[in-house]
Amino acid sequence: MEAIDAPSPGGIQRLRLRVPPLAFCTALLGILAACSGPGGVSRTPSASPTATATPVATSTPTPVVTPTPTPVTTRAPVASAPPTIAPTHVPTASPTATATPSPKPAPTPAFNNWTTYGYDNARDGFNPNSTDLSPQTLAKVHLAWETSLDDFNTQTQPVLATNIGPHAGLLIVGGASGNAYAYDALSGAKVWSKSFGTASLACHEGNPFPFGVSGSAVYDPSSQSVYVPSNLNDGTANAPTQLFINKLHVATGALQSRVNFTPVLLPGETNVTHTSLTLANGLLYAGTSSVCDGPSWRGRVVAVSVNSMTLANTFYTAWNQAQAPNPAPTALSGGGVWGWGGVSIDPSGNVWTAVGNIDTNKSASVPQPPFTQDSVEFDAFGEHVVELTANLATALQNNYPGFEFGGASIDLDVNGTPVLARPLGCHTSAAVQGKSGFLYLYDTTNITGGPASAYKFTPSSYHDPNLGNPGFSPLTGLYYASVSSAVTGGVTPAPGMVAIQTCNAFSSIVWDTPFGPDSIVTGTPRSMPTITAGGVVFVGTSCKRDGKGGCAGTAGDDGGALWALDASSGALLNGGNPVITTPSHIRMGAVADADWIFLLDNNGDFYGLTIDPAYPAIPNTFLATHRVDRTIPWRD
Repeated sequence: MEAIDAPSPGGIQRLRLRVPPLAFCTALLGILAACSGPGGVSRTPSASPTATATPVATSTPTPVVTPTPTPVTTRAPVASAPPTIAPTHVPTASPTATATPSPKPAPTPAFNNWTTYGYDNARDGFNPNSTDLSPQTLAKVHLAWETSLDDFNTQTQPVLATNIGPHAGLLIVGGASGNAYAYDALSGAKVWSKSFGTASLACHEGNPFPFGVSGSAVYDPSSQSVYVPSNLNDGTANAPTQLFINKLHVATGALQSRVNFTPVLLPGETNVTHTSLTLANGLLYAGTSSVCDGPSWRGRVVAVSVNSMTLANTFYTAWNQAQAPNPAPTALSGGGVWGWGGVSIDPSGNVWTAVGNIDTNKSASVPQPPFTQDSVEFDAFGEHVVELTANLATALQNNYPGFEFGGASIDLDVNGTPVLARPLGCHTSAAVQGKSGFLYLYDTTNITGGPASAYKFTPSSYHDPNLGNPGFSPLTGLYYASVSSAVTGGVTPAPGMVAIQTCNAFSSIVWDTPFGPDSIVTGTPRSMPTITAGGVVFVGTSCKRDGKGGCAGTAGDDGGALWALDASSGALLNGGNPVITTPSHIRMGAVADADWIFLLDNNGDFYGLTIDPAYPAIPNTFLATHRVDRTIPWRD
């Protein structure tokens, strides 16, 4: 279904602190002169007042920068009348007025562990330790370091491990060459690298390409271990591929152990892993999928014991799946699990996943025995959202949201990682997107009944403009969803971002901000949003650079851009221009922590940006020297 126009629910208020002005005057010979505070009341330094908080309605914010986009009128609730959704705000303690001290170098930042894709296992992209990064401080953001992995197709979001030996933070990333890398968060200096080998793969229409580390790592602070997924074969395109989880010591990169979670392969079967790893319930979870829908493959979620580093259980989404919700042949190929975030975990420890299409006899290569030919790409758990028990033994709930097929509208995987959030006073919700061009919002107490609401954002296409997932902030109570391409009949007229308020069966668009290129031109998706506790939303896009720090028009290109928006109002920050532009597009969300932003583009160019003046600004030299985009086109 699609949202329709209607008035929005009432505005949400928040507190801003206002400090009355006060001056202290001193005479030349040590004689203290009285000064007047607000309203002419006589004051002395010993009577310094404390700031008081004054509520300010967010419906009339003072613009932080210009230009501020005109918000689109809010949309109708999909089901019931709107409930009251009051996001929780934690006011900052009121400061006591003091004399301004002399400037001093900033101390080493108090980094917070960013252990997994999307910050936490709900995959919401919200970091509560990022209060310094706000609309008011964004103008201070500058590039402090840049480095290159000398790698490519780097579809891994950095994870941040804090206080490792002499390093305030280590950033761990990976690349298609089969390497994992660690970099110092304050300098960008490489600390270690580790090679696992790589696999040679090929899509139907392309040349072979390497595909080694293509999913985000996960960090366990309790053991100071980092776990990295990898693919390995003999170097022949689409040769049988072995799938590994590698356990490394985070300080040195030393390999501590590894597990091969490849099943006994059937004739003609090729599987790969390119999801993030998920650490929960004493288990490591990973998803597996195909090489560009090249048959045959058996999509699955695996669970590996952290203690023994052995395979604990496997859930097949299509192959011999007795729990399938609809009658279907049992020996099916397909059902890949390949969302960038892998699986997500709800508060009870249950596992949530989205599933790709069944391999059908309508595909470019028809499944061969022992796989059964099938004509329905949503048979078994294909193109479903599924809730599993922690041990993967039981499918608790599932739903096929329903697609319209035809033309390019085939192979419509539900490929986004479910983002789990609980707005105040509401049930936990799950937000999922996919190639259908829709964002689906579920009430997790009953996903079998279908999405509570759905929004059409992009054209339905087997090309990949709508990959990824939204973000969520518990401070605003809003989901943030990228709109990567305009679509006739959609809820927004141009690419950009929308903020959605939801509670159980109700949902409504709160603001809608257009910016950036149309992803349908290149098939390049936008990154998942990253939201700071200071109220900024960061999102990466492709970008045809205009030579002036911005992007030229709405045409897509191989370049990249990181944008920033006010999380409450939707105002586009930094004067309407990107915070930074890069030689290659940005698929993975930025990591925002303390007063730093870390960003990895698809060509392996790595950036550290900060608002801390103790780290001098440097020029972005990669724009001139790194122009060859080595992106691998990918479909599943």
